[in-house]
Amino acid sequence: MDFDNNKIRIDSTLLYTPDKGVYENSTKTGDTRYLKLPSESMLLLRKYLAWYNELKLKNGDRWHKEYDYCFVRDDGRPIDPDSITAYCSKFSKEHPNLPHINPHAFRHTQASTLISSGQDIVTVAKRLGPARTSTTLDIYSHLIAAADADASECIAEVLLRRRA
Repeated sequence: MDFDNNKIRIDSTLLYTPDKGVYENSTKTGDTRYLKLPSESMLLLRKYLAWYNELKLKNGDRWHKEYDYCFVRDDGRPIDPDSITAYCSKFSKEHPNLPHINPHAFRHTQASTLISSGQDIVTVAKRLGPARTSTTLDIYSHLIAAADADASECIAEVLLRRRA
């Protein structure tokens, strides 16, 4: 986390298999990417980091110093990546009036929001991190078509329609 520039670095992922347990691997593309975050998000991360450091102190020798992850168990060990999915499932069951949510939906929400707000596909793809921009284009082409319809109306408003 780079608090001075409101950025986070993504350079690895945690995976789980029964034979290996939780282990670190490179991202799907093998690339490191830096994401700029809004100051409000960075403020939440600062608060989280303060809590995290308190937890570290309280645990003392029990803290697993060999790991350096942002989100960990209460003793510093990495969380099971499936625990986020389990939390979302539990939340969905406890709130049946809300749509079911899973961690991948957060990714889709970001992409949909950015595309619907007029961000170009290259910028969206860089935030999401697929190897090729065309992957993002294929998945979100329906939103791009809707944006194109809006663009058509925008041109018509500016050039063709009279204003009173």
